[in-house]
Amino acid sequence: MTLGPVFWALVALGLAAAAAYGAFFLRRPASLLRAGVKTLALGAPAAGFIVAGAPFPLVLALVASALGDFFLAFDKKWVLPLGILSFLIAQLTYLVIFLALWFFSGDNSPLWPRYVAMGALIAISLGFLIWMAPKLGWMAFGVVPYAAAITGMACAAMWLPWVGWPAMVGAVLFVVSDFVLAVELFRLPADAPVRRVTAPIVWWTYVAAQALIVTGILLTAM
Repeated sequence: MTLGPVFWALVALGLAAAAAYGAFFLRRPASLLRAGVKTLALGAPAAGFIVAGAPFPLVLALVASALGDFFLAFDKKWVLPLGILSFLIAQLTYLVIFLALWFFSGDNSPLWPRYVAMGALIAISLGFLIWMAPKLGWMAFGVVPYAAAITGMACAAMWLPWVGWPAMVGAVLFVVSDFVLAVELFRLPADAPVRRVTAPIVWWTYVAAQALIVTGILLTAM
């Protein structure tokens, strides 16, 4: 994998798009421009990794995430399942990447912090699902498998070599971002004042999560 000037230019474009979306487009009405800027935040780095010759699973995770961003940029219920499906693919791909890196990493001691982190993630996810269940309706058929996938992804990240710690932090931030997003989608009224706080939390924890996960993967694979 060669991280040349084209790669870094596309990463910079993605960062600029992420900043523009968070600063200017986050609270604007849904539009193709808004969706395009949001998609570019992950789409541009994904293109950069394609140019750099990155392994297919990493490219797939980023492309699926960019598609999920596109679908969720529209305030339409019929595209929500498409967004969930896209991110389900991304989470399962990250899970496979983490398990592969763990399998070839050798000794990962000490083990007890990993067990503690996994136990906490599973307990929090179960509690969150129980709390959310009455509001999910038929969307439970998509939300429950997705919650299992992102929890599995985060647990798998805990087994990376310690040099991959950014991915561990990123996985936890991804869980935080998606859980806050779920509260927005299924529990908060559309005009709830707290959305002024939750919307930036969802976006910036998500952007940080993706950046940290990719960084952790690269550090571990080196």
